[in-house]
Amino acid sequence: MLRSSLISASAIALLTTAACAQDTPKVEATKLDSETKIVDASQVETRDEAKLFAESEFAQADLDGDGQIDKSEFLAYASVHAPVNEPALTNEPRADHAAEIAEAPAQEKSAEETFAEISNGDEAISETEMVETRVAQFDEADANDDEKLDEQERQQFASMTKPPAVDTL
Repeated sequence: MLRSSLISASAIALLTTAACAQDTPKVEATKLDSETKIVDASQVETRDEAKLFAESEFAQADLDGDGQIDKSEFLAYASVHAPVNEPALTNEPRADHAAEIAEAPAQEKSAEETFAEISNGDEAISETEMVETRVAQFDEADANDDEKLDEQERQQFASMTKPPAVDTL
């Protein structure tokens, strides 16, 4: 009960932050400074922008401002930022539903597993761990090793950084 209340309250706070950030303009790589925030992974083109994205993501998830993201904060962040499946309007199965399921990639990791991976098995994620994880994902997405993400590579990076769905059962 307490966990559900905490996650709900955290989700509301994160939704407010996400709603304010939706109209964030594209950040030019030449105009980066310490105040620049990147809140959309699909905007990331350089390693420095990947670091800024990680720092922004960390600031959003560290709800109590103690300099670390504990598991409940990470789950709250993931519950707000994870992809949402649209509910069906009817109870009748759609003819193309089976094809969509077959084409959709399987979710490889749960939110809890992702937390454990980013935190290196600790009880919390530090900002350094978040930055290191996002830079490693940038490097993996940079298929041609030119240290700049093209459109397809940006989409790959965004897919890699998208929080997994939180199991609510």
